[in-house]
Amino acid sequence: MQSIHLFRRRTGAGLLAISTLALSAPAWAQGQPPVGAITYAAALAGAAQPVPSLAQWGVVVLSLLMAPLAWRVARGRLACLALAASPGLLAAAMLMAASWSGQAEAQPVADDVLLASPTGGTADIPYQAALDLAWTDYMYQYQVRNTSGQSVRITGITFTAGHNDRDPRDPPRCTAGLVLAASEGCYVLVSKPR
Repeated sequence: MQSIHLFRRRTGAGLLAISTLALSAPAWAQGQPPVGAITYAAALAGAAQPVPSLAQWGVVVLSLLMAPLAWRVARGRLACLALAASPGLLAAAMLMAASWSGQAEAQPVADDVLLASPTGGTADIPYQAALDLAWTDYMYQYQVRNTSGQSVRITGITFTAGHNDRDPRDPPRCTAGLVLAASEGCYVLVSKPR
């Protein structure tokens, strides 16, 4: 009985040690220099473009416009009138009862590279421990965000020796010549070939 408990303790301690080593970054990977840099300059600001949207009352009006269409489809068949109109009326009632028209709350996103100077400059692409881990394929996707308050143009992206640029998983890709409006972002996928 004692040997079973001892075996379980040793197995549990071994699994804990292995998982800690597997999930932690290597000690020599701490404090590495940047893997590259993004240079940017101020861009000419364009006119703001409105985003089309459909207000709650617009949805109600569209739902009410569906009622005559349902009546026309069911014309001549009075038994089908209630059946044809019920989905539209049900949808209108659900939309009126829903609290989806409240204020939207923005969720903070972890940005890796911030373009903070309105006049332009250079932003370092920091080292990430994922570049040395096999289970991440020695890659890391950086999110670049313009926090300068005005439009900026990316003028160049450089990488240190041993690091490459790849197509990011999410669009848009940061490239030279890309104009980022205030608070917009783009992505850079950096790989460290083995």
